[in-house]
Amino acid sequence: MKLKNIDKSYGDKILTKVLNNINLTFYRGDFIAIIGESGSGKSTLLNLIGSLDKPTSGDIYFKEKNMAHYTLDEMAEFRNKNIGFIFQFHFLLPEFTVLENILMPTWIRSQKDTYELKDRALEILEYVGLKSFGNRKSGDLSGGQQQRVAIARALINNPDIVLADEPTGNLDSHSSSEIYDLLRKINKDLKTTIIIVTHDLRISNMCDRVIKISDGMIV
Repeated sequence: MKLKNIDKSYGDKILTKVLNNINLTFYRGDFIAIIGESGSGKSTLLNLIGSLDKPTSGDIYFKEKNMAHYTLDEMAEFRNKNIGFIFQFHFLLPEFTVLENILMPTWIRSQKDTYELKDRALEILEYVGLKSFGNRKSGDLSGGQQQRVAIARALINNPDIVLADEPTGNLDSHSSSEIYDLLRKINKDLKTTIIIVTHDLRISNMCDRVIKISDGMIV
């Protein structure tokens, strides 16, 4: 993925510029941290990479295709096929089982409830160390276990890129280390590009590349 001359502003009458002339290239297998103070623009940058938002100006290329002018439907399809998301607060649905939460992106993709990918979901569940947890309600799990389920959900559609927004923000140091180790394992085993927004210097210091954002610019 390549971001070229990206600007992002919000507002109509009074514009607030959040990102200024961002130029970045991400390669398959990258393991990257994005750091910066609150309000620096790092989460906005992550939203643009993940096609959750559009730039005000500039171009975003994914495998040579310019996504900057995608329609909302095209953006949604791109996200579902190519991007896995991991958030600080998990966003699991407590009334559903662990297995159902993992399968949710496949249901969105096919527009129907299907267990055709159940075997794959079980394989991923074993991969993240929760082999026997498939039929449990997600609300019954610990914070670290819920984050592992969220990681499994992010992997179900074989994404090229996994975006993690403060994935260890609610976890203790032991659980944080376990989540880092799991993300690194995914990166090495599957050659998945991992991009992590984090305030945790222990995590960023272990990444292969660190991008620092300040006042909407890469410093």
